[in-house]
Amino acid sequence: MSVKYETAYSAGKRVLLIVNPKAGHGIAEPRVKYLEHMLKKYGFSHDLYYTQYAKHTTQLTLEHGEEYDIVLCCGGDGTLNETVEAVMQLKKKPTVGYLATGTTNDFARTLRLPRAIGPAVRMMANGKTQCMDCGSINGALDFVYVASFGAFTRVSYTTPQRIKNFFGKSAYLFDGIKSLKEIRPYHARIVTEDTVYEDDFIFVSVTNSLSVGGVMNLPSDLVNLSDGRFELLMIKNPVDMLEIPEMIHGCVDFHYENDNIILTQASHVKIEIENGAPFTADGEYAGTYKTAEIVNINPGYEILVP
Repeated sequence: MSVKYETAYSAGKRVLLIVNPKAGHGIAEPRVKYLEHMLKKYGFSHDLYYTQYAKHTTQLTLEHGEEYDIVLCCGGDGTLNETVEAVMQLKKKPTVGYLATGTTNDFARTLRLPRAIGPAVRMMANGKTQCMDCGSINGALDFVYVASFGAFTRVSYTTPQRIKNFFGKSAYLFDGIKSLKEIRPYHARIVTEDTVYEDDFIFVSVTNSLSVGGVMNLPSDLVNLSDGRFELLMIKNPVDMLEIPEMIHGCVDFHYENDNIILTQASHVKIEIENGAPFTADGEYAGTYKTAEIVNINPGYEILVP
């Protein structure tokens, strides 16, 4: 069967192709060659760079991004984070393309982006884009889909993907129970444009995604990736630690009818933590903060979507 190559949008479009060879399962050289072949077939012209160290994607995008129509990053959510961080600093913003080759790939799952090279390039050639919100922490760090602190921040990204694949949602529960003795509450005051929350929390996340950590889920009828608002999930410290498995189940299956779980929305979140807490942004360590001011950036950046 012959393939019709759609070049109306893609003909002459210049692509900055950035490959992180170490992300997740990696992308082997033969697959990169095939990706280059498909880009040419669909009428794109491209230049290829491999990342060699942390933040190399950001550096490459800052140095060369304005010369291209599209920055296509191949890697995990951390690679996407570095790409968006750079794009948001450019005056002439290229469109972002994302071929997910990481282990968690929360954002790719949310957008239903193709994992296979052929469908991914075909999607790019169709030229459909969506403007995405993103976020900043204290005005210095852009994140694509999640900033969080607390117990399950570590659990989400240290549970091996093969265990998640084998046990499914139960893997989150198992690893959460295994880490019970490590769970500690953080006394925090959390201020949104609507409400003030002050309590002892074991987990707090500010998200723009349907999935966090590859397992934790948010209701699809609540999440809008371009509405200028985050989903704010707060889990209070339970009186009885035996309640935690039930709470984890609630987050995995988005049953939030639990007095210890608060799910709301906000555009601006200020978090004051009594003794400070380590944060992650898109699954990577983002620093330890006593005060974190998290702001939704809308409009954010354009990304190619199905």
